[in-house]
Amino acid sequence: MGQARVQWWCGAYGPFGVIAAGTISTQRQAYDHDPAQGDAMMTEYYASANASDALNKTSTMDAAIKSVNPGTRAAGPAYTVDCYPGSIITCHKALGEVKPGQVLVINGHGDPTGAMFGGLMSLEAVQRGVAGVVVDGAVRDVDDIRELGLPVFARHITPCVGSNRTVGSTGNPIVCGGVMVRTGDLIIADDDGVVVVPEERIDEVLERIAAIVKKEESIAEKVRAGAHIADLAGMSEAIAAAQAAAESRR
Repeated sequence: MGQARVQWWCGAYGPFGVIAAGTISTQRQAYDHDPAQGDAMMTEYYASANASDALNKTSTMDAAIKSVNPGTRAAGPAYTVDCYPGSIITCHKALGEVKPGQVLVINGHGDPTGAMFGGLMSLEAVQRGVAGVVVDGAVRDVDDIRELGLPVFARHITPCVGSNRTVGSTGNPIVCGGVMVRTGDLIIADDDGVVVVPEERIDEVLERIAAIVKKEESIAEKVRAGAHIADLAGMSEAIAAAQAAAESRR
């Protein structure tokens, strides 16, 4: 994969495609895209687990931030939002600014008392082609979110709406789920969690992910043929040595 251009895809949901699990093979439509433009998604959907491996477990958000809409996936450039705890007004500001294909990444400072995103906002997000929403805070109207099919990831769920207090900032670096996120960083999110790929490392990390996927496909083929994963991964000798050491201490 070259440094100048990356393949991106349009998927089943919205003009820049968030796609439900299991449908990528029939829905993908690829085209060349300059990642500096930051307005579309990858040709191949890569799991957050693959991205976490490629980044050596760095840039993975707190596991408490989970999918509100299981089975949906999101990938795209971040658009960052920094809210005052419990105050929803900055998220409304961001909805007027976000570009199609971007993922709204909202630092609600982990506050559980008021939702940063709900059903009507999710409807507007769908209308604007937003690829997904990540909230370090609370959301509500979960049934509406699921009916819309919008990928939303959040730390809390509450029936309480957020307040309309002081306006925060948009487009600036934030910390979300314990990870630094900047507008333009690549977000990869699914049922396993949320991973942030720094913008300047996107080409490098996608190449690493592709290599990981290829290796895992090879291992899977051998496992289907009866192989033992520990043997393939070189763990069997370490297991035997550990067992021998344990026996010697008895």
